[in-house]
Amino acid sequence: MSLAGIPLEAVLVLPISLIAFMLLLMIIVFFHEYGHFSVARLLGVRVDVFSIGFGKPILKWMDKKGTEWRISVLPLGGYVKFFGDLNAASQAPADAAQKPVTTQFPGPDEAKEIAGGMTAEERKVCFHFKPVWRRAAIVAAGPLANFVLAIAIFALLFMTLGRGSLEPVVGGVSEDSPAALAGFVAGDRIVSANGRKITKFGDLYDTVLVSGGNDIRFEVDRAGEMSSIVVAPRRIEDVDRYGNKISRWQLGIAPPGEEFYTYQKYGPIKAVGVGFEELGRILQLTIQFLGKVILGKEDVSQLGGPVKMAQYAGQSVMSGFDDSSYREPPSFLVKLRASLVDFIFLAAVVSVSIGFLNLLPVPVLDGGHLLYYAYEAVAGRPLGVRAQAIGFKMGIVMLASLMIFVTWNDINNLLSTIS
Repeated sequence: MSLAGIPLEAVLVLPISLIAFMLLLMIIVFFHEYGHFSVARLLGVRVDVFSIGFGKPILKWMDKKGTEWRISVLPLGGYVKFFGDLNAASQAPADAAQKPVTTQFPGPDEAKEIAGGMTAEERKVCFHFKPVWRRAAIVAAGPLANFVLAIAIFALLFMTLGRGSLEPVVGGVSEDSPAALAGFVAGDRIVSANGRKITKFGDLYDTVLVSGGNDIRFEVDRAGEMSSIVVAPRRIEDVDRYGNKISRWQLGIAPPGEEFYTYQKYGPIKAVGVGFEELGRILQLTIQFLGKVILGKEDVSQLGGPVKMAQYAGQSVMSGFDDSSYREPPSFLVKLRASLVDFIFLAAVVSVSIGFLNLLPVPVLDGGHLLYYAYEAVAGRPLGVRAQAIGFKMGIVMLASLMIFVTWNDINNLLSTIS
């Protein structure tokens, strides 16, 4: 069945996707902003507002320390407003001459002028009068909180559900594939790729994923004899685990059978350590992928934004109810558990992505603030007001352009999936 040419399944999944997306975003934004909030209070900065979402508050209350907590009508982000901020971007107020607002006081004269309108107690708790290391710590705490959340989720999953992996053994080779033409055969054990040790089959997938189509030199153990095989992946049109159309690199190597599968649950300390490894893996893949995009060796249509996040959130929530993934359909509770695990894992991955995005050295992002603070720490004085203002304008243009581009990508990819 279809509705106006759109499959009925796609129509039914829309409200689920929106609810899942809003829930996902609220959780991640809360932890990001709570990172700023908690370190600010620890370092003696007064917090005026903690908001989840933008626009008119639909729910608000005041805590004992004078912070107004809000849940606002547009749940597409959030902010913490410190005492002394002009706005949610932690910009210092303009002076009497109406100079452009900045993230720092450009000079002693402006600082003295603004301080003149504050009491000594107010200056003591004002974000902009804190030493540069304290301001930097408060700003960096948001992205770091995203990373901590991801590690905690990974660790919890590895402790409760365990972690499975396949040994890096070739289970089969597709005919006429790059792997077949290069000489791979079933049973080959892959030891390394471009000098990097391969310990599980997933490492092979990651290597190919960010290869950019370049040659990969593999060290292969074949019946006890070592040899080198050089092969360049081929780009193919494929579908991901949710059925969305994607473009990716492929060698044509199939995974091995169940006899090469291992499963392990971890204790708390080991689970946290493996969670750190998973965080590092995602960050490394992200950086390598973006590097390939910049160099023109990766398909920019693979970049996604809010629409894709909403789509994946909805699909992850429904993933456990796809009977095609089971030999025999399990109970409702088993399906629900599988969906929740998928959604929680996605939350960890998105949390890493948002933390990384916020650390990019773009003015208006946390990374841009940190860039300005680094200059202040090295030069002994803040960056000039004009340079700061230009930086903020450029940052806004860059972010707006990126959002338009990835949203256009998302819509095109979504339409190609449901057509």
